Amino acid sequence: MSREDEVPAGETYQQRVNKQMRKEIEEADTDWMRKQKLLDLWWQSRLDAESDWDGDMYEVGGFIEYHSKTPSYHKARRDRDWRVR
Repeated sequence: MSREDEVPAGETYQQRVNKQMRKEIEEADTDWMRKQKLLDLWWQSRLDAESDWDGDMYEVGGFIEYHSKTPSYHKARRDRDWRVR
């Protein structure tokens, strides 16, 4: 065990977790990280604007699902032919 890994005698688990979280937040709050986040946001916006989204997708629980290409007799709201007569 290195000196950094040693746990002080009176320190609880929650105190160690809080200390680690503060350390990681300080590291993420640097000027370089803020600029990188902004660059990532701009890049993703550009990719979204250039995408050929055809509307054949929907989101379920944070995941993108595609409509089935197979026609069925069962009609559901997520089907492409919902309310089509």
